[in-house]
Amino acid sequence: MERIRGELPRLLDGLTAVVVGTRDAALVPACVQAVGLAADGSGRVTVYIPEVTGEICLANIEANGAVAVAMEKVLTHRTVQVKGRCIEMRPAGPDEREVVERCMSSFFDDVAMAGAPRPILMKKNRWPCRAVTLDVTEIFEQTPGPRAGLPFEPGAGA
Repeated sequence: MERIRGELPRLLDGLTAVVVGTRDAALVPACVQAVGLAADGSGRVTVYIPEVTGEICLANIEANGAVAVAMEKVLTHRTVQVKGRCIEMRPAGPDEREVVERCMSSFFDDVAMAGAPRPILMKKNRWPCRAVTLDVTEIFEQTPGPRAGLPFEPGAGA
C-alpha cells in the first residue's frame, strides 16, 4: 500500500471528473462534484469542494472525517477511487485558485469533447471552496471491467 500511496500523483494524473462521497451519522450518503484535486507522494490527496454546493458533504466530513473520492477520465471512463480520513479542512487560499481553475479547465475540455456546451459548463460554481486533505488508506480500481471494485494493484489496471 505504501508504494501505491507514493505513486498517487501519477496514478491520478489526467482524471478530471472528481466526485466526493461522504456519509452522516445515520450512514445516509451524500456526494458533490469537487472542482479541483492535488495529490502528493506522501499518500495525501486534497480535494477542493465548492462551499455553495458542498455544504452537506462538508458538514459530514467535519462530523466524522470519512471521505471517498472517485476520479474519472470522462472520455475513457478510466476511474480510480480513494478512501481515507480527513486530516485538514480549511478555506482554499487565493494561491490555490490556479489549481482549481486548471482542474476545471481540463474537466470542461473533456466534457465539451463529449458534447456538452462550453458556455453552460463555464457557469459551474467553483469558488469559494474548501480544501479537504485526506490521508489515503484505500485505493480501488473502478474502471468498468473485470477489476472494477477491487483494491488497486500496480500494473493490474490503470
